Amino acid sequence: MAFPHSWLGNANGGILFLNPSLPAGRVFLTHLSPISISPSGICAYNLQTLPSGARSQSQTGRFLPFDKINSAGQEGLYLIVNKEQFAKCATAKQARNFASLISAMANASHLKRETMARSWIAKQFAVDEAQTELRKGKTTIRSIKWLSSILFLFLFIATPVLVTKFGLAELIIPIAISMVGLAVLIALLFYRAHKKLYPADSTERLESLVKMILCPPAAISAADILTRNMLADYSPIVLAAVLTGNGEQQFVRAFIFDLQHPLKHEILDKAAANTMTWTAAEQLKICLDQVKSGRYARPEELLAPAEREENSVSYCPRCRCQFVVGNGECPDCPGVGLVQF
Repeated sequence: MAFPHSWLGNANGGILFLNPSLPAGRVFLTHLSPISISPSGICAYNLQTLPSGARSQSQTGRFLPFDKINSAGQEGLYLIVNKEQFAKCATAKQARNFASLISAMANASHLKRETMARSWIAKQFAVDEAQTELRKGKTTIRSIKWLSSILFLFLFIATPVLVTKFGLAELIIPIAISMVGLAVLIALLFYRAHKKLYPADSTERLESLVKMILCPPAAISAADILTRNMLADYSPIVLAAVLTGNGEQQFVRAFIFDLQHPLKHEILDKAAANTMTWTAAEQLKICLDQVKSGRYARPEELLAPAEREENSVSYCPRCRCQFVVGNGECPDCPGVGLVQF
């Protein structure tokens, strides 16, 4: 698991350095939702802040009840509601999914909206579905991973050895032809796989295809482009379960505490605040049910209370830091009150 550092980026995004070793196809991105949805309406705000403790500047807190929503659509990364930009999403697919859901809920009765909203949240936590998609995706990109590895070895191992032995002048044309040929083959397989996995993302598909043909070394990362958003529709906690690794249990615990004890916000609209709280509460309920069923780890370990250290009097229920004062707020978690032992 890796998170972009706040000092290595800006409000629009952060930078992560990837592991350059083989094989490719091990990069998976997941995102927090840019909006909250309840049976009453939508709000351009999310109570969750994991892991940075900061919210995006694009979250305006604007609230719209469903009876005032006439249309919903997508324009690039933006969710368009009533022909105005409502929120910036992480991917174009996420924006399309939100637009489809909001349009359907706006035309439904209040009772049906509650069922639709709960189903939408539950789908984000569908671990079994995520595992199925992951297996299918790995099968689709298997040949691309092998060819990308061959291209990597050819460019950075075979080529230097051959040039050292026979000279650049003798091999420059054969090497160029081989490099371009491999890149074109990978690009064509990539195009077919991308169309299968992301049928609606034609812009990304064409851009990546052109990059690989014009810059053959770019084809080495073809598998990473395919896996990048493969599981992006699911909650981060689901990826922690599907792609197990170091830090899984700590991440799941932090994710749940983030929902239980959200940081203070500045949204004054009561309807907006209710929508944000409703969404977080529904997510928390699903997370706790999955923890109790043993989906992530043993619940007695995952949700165990903090152990008192020396002279500590209280602790923060969110970050678990301990203090020698009995009351007040955690200095690192604005709005979260300390709990006495």
